[in-house]
Amino acid sequence: MLYADRIRHQIQVLGNVPEPSSDAIAHSEKLYEHLKQQLSNHPLPFHDVMEQLLHAPGLGYYSAGAHKIGAAGDFVTAPEISSFFGFALAQQCLQVLKETGGSILEFGAGLGTLAKDILLQLEVDNCLPDNYFIVEISADLRQRQQVRLKEEIPHLYSKISWLEQLPVEGFGGVILANEVIDAMPIHLFENTADGVKDLQVIIEDDGELELDVSSYLSPTLEEWLSRDEISRLSFSQGYRSEVNLAMESWIASLAKCLNKGLILLVDYGYPRHEYYLPERTEGTLNCHYRHHSHDKVLLLAGLQDITAHVDFTAIAESASDAQLSVSGYTNQASFLSGCGILQMAEQAADNDLDTQMRLAQQIRTLIMPDEMGEVFKVIALTKELPIDVSEHLIGFAFSDLRHQL
Repeated sequence: MLYADRIRHQIQVLGNVPEPSSDAIAHSEKLYEHLKQQLSNHPLPFHDVMEQLLHAPGLGYYSAGAHKIGAAGDFVTAPEISSFFGFALAQQCLQVLKETGGSILEFGAGLGTLAKDILLQLEVDNCLPDNYFIVEISADLRQRQQVRLKEEIPHLYSKISWLEQLPVEGFGGVILANEVIDAMPIHLFENTADGVKDLQVIIEDDGELELDVSSYLSPTLEEWLSRDEISRLSFSQGYRSEVNLAMESWIASLAKCLNKGLILLVDYGYPRHEYYLPERTEGTLNCHYRHHSHDKVLLLAGLQDITAHVDFTAIAESASDAQLSVSGYTNQASFLSGCGILQMAEQAADNDLDTQMRLAQQIRTLIMPDEMGEVFKVIALTKELPIDVSEHLIGFAFSDLRHQL
């Protein structure tokens, strides 16, 4: 079968979605052949395949040059919906920067929109950071960020620097990550009649990649399952889910880097008691292709985003292990409200009815429960902040749900 025909068949499986361009199909074929060569020898753990689908150098979804974010891409993030998302986050940054001074460091800056909006608002508030660092693993997105930010905020461009990796230590200020953890490779598992087993990827005789229940439990998953807080979970036979273990070392690296300040993480997910609900038998693994959401994770190699919801209890545990304080946890609606998003939007709309309607729709998308307001959560991790700051962060003034973690 020609690879283009394989892709067209996969598109038919997904339903009413656009067909990739011939260039995109050719690019996908390179990644498919790369995986096929490895899978011809033996199955691969799903974690390894997801890593390559997203991040294989020059081939993975985030390494390639296609548009990913926005109307022409596969999904839309909160900063692209409204500038007031960034303006609101800037208010939380402002509260901390007044205490710590220093800089802002953003992980995975997308199209650079959040960086632009935060810097513009902090300029208005007369509290610009010393530097605005961006850690971006995608060379394509890094280039897009540089071009856009230089064009749109030339007077602030000298504040912005791109880093290949985290500073080793001594960073002071605010670390931000919006929709970063959900794209980390995860370990898939299934509870079988013989106990929990890893899910792996195989290649079928017809050339399709498929998920398969392995005959073993990897040491990595075995260690996770043996932890006291995990061993109390009960999985029915056939229960399939996932765990993000890469997040633990990532949080540890943030803690090592941060000398004094705030780590603010925004993502979609649940506390653990909701994450592993008995009825959530298929986990949360999901894909995004041209604004179409589905769970066929091994289709369209390199052409779709692959994500999993975040276990916020795991973040809190990792933070505690790394000597960070969990200083707030709430949903996005409450956080943005605490940061004054409604008041800022109202002032900007003034008496212009068209502007009022446009901003009202943007804010609704960000804060309503049936949109992003409830499923997206915000967690604040702090280090060496005075108690009157760390326990009174403005984003958590309306609602603090740490008791749910």
